[in-house]
Amino acid sequence: MNTKKINDFKLGVLGYPLSHTLSPNIHNYWLSNYKLNGIYEKVEVSPKDLKDFFSNNIMQYRGLNVTIPHKVDVFNYMDEVSDSAKVIGAINCITLSDNKLIGSNTDSDGFMQGLTNAYSSINFENKNALVIGAGGASRAIIHSLQMKSVRNISVTNRSQDRLQSLKQIFGNKISVIDWGSIYEQIKNFNLIINCTSLGMLGKDEINIDLSHQKEKSLVIDLVYNPLETRLIVEARKNYHDYLNGIPMLLNQAALSWVRWLAINPRITDELISNISNSIT
Repeated sequence: MNTKKINDFKLGVLGYPLSHTLSPNIHNYWLSNYKLNGIYEKVEVSPKDLKDFFSNNIMQYRGLNVTIPHKVDVFNYMDEVSDSAKVIGAINCITLSDNKLIGSNTDSDGFMQGLTNAYSSINFENKNALVIGAGGASRAIIHSLQMKSVRNISVTNRSQDRLQSLKQIFGNKISVIDWGSIYEQIKNFNLIINCTSLGMLGKDEINIDLSHQKEKSLVIDLVYNPLETRLIVEARKNYHDYLNGIPMLLNQAALSWVRWLAINPRITDELISNISNSIT
């Protein structure tokens, strides 16, 4: 285990507002476990103050996670941007290295790491995937699926404008399905991924019948609060495989550590339990 001594450094999550973020719980657990002399804090900066933050405060941090609403605007302040962040169109990780700000995106790899850890024998080439949503998370998931040569990727979303933006990015590599038709077409998909906030605590649920699937399916809901959304309950009730958003949350966080500290932190059962309990 790499426990290289690192003295007096600061990490954080940049966003606005940050009342519900779980990032400090995750990263401070690792800092304590690895006995590192650093802190991870909330960096709450409003959009109007973002330019001032990058002018005056950014250099005090070794690394930052980036969340809503700054994932796109921070592109303007980077010295370098990773290829995946360019494709996805969002930055969720900033690393300060040699006085340069490097923007990257760990969502795509974090999603895939969490998925393959849970279902190591998955055969992506026979998957007919439906991605629900057309925002930043959807772009990360589509990119991830493409890297695994998924047979077919279809996308649906309530807003047609966002769907057209996705088509501009991915072209004929994705198919677009009308939101109103997913209820009758859902049976044709054996990999279903919700990338929207539908089902999140206090929001509308996704009400889909999974009792008529043509084959056993894998259902993934990136929502993790609650731990079991209506979509996950429907999958379990009909004996499909399923996964909530916790694995992606933890694995994208771990990949940030690889960039910041050259340490791949362990995602322990204790950490999973701590995060799950903090939600419930």
